[in-house]
Amino acid sequence: MSLNHLIVHQLTRLDAKTDLHLQDEALTVDDAALTLVAEVKSSFAGRASKRYGGFSEQAGHFKALTGQWLRDGITFKTWSQQLMERLALALENEGVESDGYWLFADEQLESGRQVWFFQLRHKHGLSVTHDLNLSDSRLIDYGRLGFGACLNVTEWEQEAPGQYLTVSFGFGDKALQDALLNFVDFVATVDTSADTEAFMAVVDAFSVQLPADKGQNYRKKAAEFCIEQDKMGEPVSYRVLSEELQADADASFSQFIEQEQPSLKESFIPDRKSLKKYIRYSGRSKDVSISFSNINLGKDVQFDADNERLIIHEIPASLLKQLKGE
Repeated sequence: MSLNHLIVHQLTRLDAKTDLHLQDEALTVDDAALTLVAEVKSSFAGRASKRYGGFSEQAGHFKALTGQWLRDGITFKTWSQQLMERLALALENEGVESDGYWLFADEQLESGRQVWFFQLRHKHGLSVTHDLNLSDSRLIDYGRLGFGACLNVTEWEQEAPGQYLTVSFGFGDKALQDALLNFVDFVATVDTSADTEAFMAVVDAFSVQLPADKGQNYRKKAAEFCIEQDKMGEPVSYRVLSEELQADADASFSQFIEQEQPSLKESFIPDRKSLKKYIRYSGRSKDVSISFSNINLGKDVQFDADNERLIIHEIPASLLKQLKGE
């Protein structure tokens, strides 16, 4: 990774009051800067809330200013400052609150150029000083990062079909979602849920040709493979999945697709939420919560569809102990 530019600004809007602190100079690209960007990218890749798309046709200031900066019309610092001023106005107009630091990073990879726009938040804690006393500390909380956006500049400039802008929300961002999506001019162009359902339907069709136990196991492992790919920020290739799970099947999954579903996408971006049902069944009401591995259905757990009842043959030891104690 080659980090071209990095800058951080602060924006706080609380109790209808906005405080904006703009950095005058870009940060030095040193080991600390590289570590910060690497941690942010790792957190972003592991999120399940990512959405994929591009700029809307009615794009506003974010797209316009970014294009102006990339054409050398303004500097990186000016670009980031003007965007922060626009963001402050957007939050004021929407009447929403936010507190944190906003990172702008421009990096060059072998695969192309990427620009990152990310909200950083601090966490409080204690540290031990050199003289072995305790001191209050504030650190970047990578587990609670806020809104993030990644613009693939190379694909955008090549006018790739609507999949060059990826956004994701962090913890507690629900009230900010509409304002931030509008601010970055985002429009979704990829339905990851539909693509995942279509792929798993083909996995189901392949699995029913296998012996019952192998079929259930294949579905589960296929879903787990897709989830792991999503955590790494990577798409799923059915050819790679077929090779990875070849030992778990008596036939080739990739050959099945080529013969039965030749129009299926060779790779897709998985939706983690849609995959959970292929691994575990779960549900809850006000008084009851139930969760079990889907491979146990028909074995330790029986479903009586006519009477809408679950019959559990093997009760977990900890639960059994509680029940006998009662």
